[in-house]
Amino acid sequence: MFSEKANKIFSEVITTYHVVNTVEQPFSNPYNEKSHLLEHLLYRKCWIDTVQWHYEDIIRDPNIDPVAALKLKR
Repeated sequence: MFSEKANKIFSEVITTYHVVNTVEQPFSNPYNEKSHLLEHLLYRKCWIDTVQWHYEDIIRDPNIDPVAALKLKR
């Protein structure tokens, strides 16, 4: 049951992220912290992970200027 709920939320996050598809997009959590704390936390954690993965993809781009990559890392 928990795994199904978590996977549903994770899929929702990834789908939502790819609508705008940029690490610069604003974050909005559809789950109310007071009434759906677990869902709220899972959504937020997955959002952070998703943005981080995409951010690392930018840094690993073989065509990125090394100075720009270092600036992003710091």
